Amino acid sequence: MSAKAISRTSKLLPRVLVPIVSALGSIVQPERADLVGISNETIGYVTYEKLLAQMKSTAQGRELLRRKPRIAEDTLLLAKSCSPGTLGKMYAEFMEINGFHPEERPPVRFTDGEQLMFVATRAREIHDILHVVFDCPTNLKGELALKAIEFVQYGLPAHWASTYFAASRLSIAERTLLEGRILPWAIRAAGRAPNLICYDFERLFDVQITQVRAKW
Repeated sequence: MSAKAISRTSKLLPRVLVPIVSALGSIVQPERADLVGISNETIGYVTYEKLLAQMKSTAQGRELLRRKPRIAEDTLLLAKSCSPGTLGKMYAEFMEINGFHPEERPPVRFTDGEQLMFVATRAREIHDILHVVFDCPTNLKGELALKAIEFVQYGLPAHWASTYFAASRLSIAERTLLEGRILPWAIRAAGRAPNLICYDFERLFDVQITQVRAKW
C-alpha cells in the first residue's frame, strides 16, 4: 500500500488504523520509506519531540531549525559538482546508481507543528546520506543495519520493529551474520557518531569521505 493510499484510507477509517497498517508494512518491508515514515509519524510522535529538544540544545541543531534546509534536486546538483572521493560526490554517485531522487521521498503528513515537521522531514531526508557515510548498501541487510543505527540515534519505534522482525526474511546464514557482526557493528557505529539529527551534512560535501568516517 502506497503512502498516498494510506493517506486516503485515513480519511475513511479511524485514524488508529493508520499506524497499525503502516507499522505492519514497515516491519515486512523496511525498504519502504513511505511505510516506515508514516509509522514513525503516527507512533513515534513523542520521540520527535525529544529529537526537537536535542536540536534546540546544540548550536548546530538550532541553526538547522532556523534555516530549515531541505535536501532536494539542487542539493544533488551541488553534490555532483564535488571532487571525487568527497562525501558529496559519493552521495551523488549513490543516488545515480540506485536511481534515487531526493524529492521522491514521501512528505510528512501526520506530524503537527512546523518545527516537528522539519525534524521528521530532516530524519527522512538525510537517510540516503547516511547510507553513504556508514557504507550501508541498499539490500535488506544494509537497510537493517542502517535502521539499527537510526534506532540507536533517534529511538523511533518503526526502526526497531523493522530491524527485529524483517530479519526473518533472511536465510539462517544471513541472520547469523546480521546478529553476530552487522548489528553489533551498527550499534557501536551509532554510539561513536555525533548526534545525526543535529548534523549539517551538506556542509561536509567537499570533505573526503575517509575524513568524515575517521571522525566517527
